[in-house]
Amino acid sequence: MPTTRTITTTTTIRTGRAALIAPVLALVLALATLVALPAPRAAGADDRAERWAGFRIPRTGRAAGGWIGGYRLDDTPVFVITPRRRPNRAGFGSVDATSDLRGTKRPSGAATQRAAWILSKYGAHKDAVQAAAVDAAVLHLLGGRAWRFGARRGAARVRASGDPATVRRYVRLMLRGSRASAGPYQVSVEPTSADVGGVTGVTVRVTDGHGGPVGGLPVTVTSPDGGTSQPVAGPLEAVTGDDGRAVVRLAAPLAGWRTVVAEVGQVPLHWLRVHGADRKRQASVAEGGVRRTIVASARVAVRGPQSLTLAADPTVLVTGSPARVVATIDGDGSSRAATASLHGPFSSAAAAHCGGPAAGTVSMPVLDDGAYASPSVTPSAGGYYVWRVAVDGTDTSVPAASCGAPVRVRGRSTVAVSAPATAARFDVVSARVTLAGLPFSGPVDVTTSLYGPYGTASEACTGNHRDVVQRRPGNGTFTSLSFQVEEPGWYAWRVSAPEGDLWLGSASTCGAVGTLTQVP
Repeated sequence: MPTTRTITTTTTIRTGRAALIAPVLALVLALATLVALPAPRAAGADDRAERWAGFRIPRTGRAAGGWIGGYRLDDTPVFVITPRRRPNRAGFGSVDATSDLRGTKRPSGAATQRAAWILSKYGAHKDAVQAAAVDAAVLHLLGGRAWRFGARRGAARVRASGDPATVRRYVRLMLRGSRASAGPYQVSVEPTSADVGGVTGVTVRVTDGHGGPVGGLPVTVTSPDGGTSQPVAGPLEAVTGDDGRAVVRLAAPLAGWRTVVAEVGQVPLHWLRVHGADRKRQASVAEGGVRRTIVASARVAVRGPQSLTLAADPTVLVTGSPARVVATIDGDGSSRAATASLHGPFSSAAAAHCGGPAAGTVSMPVLDDGAYASPSVTPSAGGYYVWRVAVDGTDTSVPAASCGAPVRVRGRSTVAVSAPATAARFDVVSARVTLAGLPFSGPVDVTTSLYGPYGTASEACTGNHRDVVQRRPGNGTFTSLSFQVEEPGWYAWRVSAPEGDLWLGSASTCGAVGTLTQVP
């Protein structure tokens, strides 16, 4: 039986030229073993490759002969990508990042991305079998029909390796993985809004070149504008799970917009880093184990409180008069809306609350922070009222509401009297009195006055009069206390009610029809 091996992957971050790093949001695949690659070659170093990891195979006079595996260019693993050319004896030029291998028989863009993915993911671990599998898989994709894994030349190279069965199994795994995942990786940063003092939840989602989730990727999350007392929130480290997501929680100390930045390392490339030959017709190579870091960011709001103070304007009024409230609002200065409602009536200031019925509700725009007078509401009944104002929230402010600014509304009381039209001398007479307009129960002292006698009805309500006072519990009709009429003539009746905390005083019209009594 063949010996069982484990495909080992290598992670490294090599910083290429900024112009060559595609501005896509992608994260890297997780790798089983972390093996750091050396720094790039120094200027003037030897640019001829030497064998690094793999197996000797028969020479063919071509670059693909004599060795299956990887080479080392200075300290960088490289793999042949032009198997038909001559072995490179002269050395290599500078690196060229490309996703398009030029030539009349060039590989497709998809094949190039797959080869780049295999090189990036598996090409830096110094293991003979793995390096041989990388070599065979790359030529399968880039070398042309004859160098495919199952074709004559490709199969012959694998058979000549030291462990052909394991190399074939590795090649199949690499090709299958590249078919499923190669291409530009994508990253989305999805922060959730928070209130001041809470936390901003950040979900970093990574998908591969075919939209599948990528697990095991290292993620670092920071917030550069995390707050004045904490200019940079984080860094927080996480690793993507099997669903391709990593979740972290950032403190939210200040209100406003914040930037959340996710840095994802170990991202397999979807392009090649190619070293061309110094001489024509000699082989070119592509680097293995090259990874990149992708930086993705998003903006998210942290909501702070709004302050809200209320003042009634006016604080005392009479039914039928307009009432309004002045709301002083301090938030984030954004345009928003507010709603004001007048609740009541209540029998006392202590009993007033905003859970009661609303006498009216109005809306008003809030264009900025400051003081705003609401449209008016006209209460139709006396009593105590209280204002409630609710201000909408914004992206960076929490909705606010306040209940207060009491208003005393005084009703208009009315009294009326109905007297007997005639009476005899020395009769004891009384009148019917009606009291109305009190918003709540009394007590109230109602005074009934009898003027006269007069020689004519036109003289009513002048001169001497007699008064009786009755304490009443509230609105209603009742019989006044009695008076004795001894002299002949005209007598006039008049009723009055004093003002109270929640109503105005009133008096009946003296001399009106039904308010005079004649004693023949």
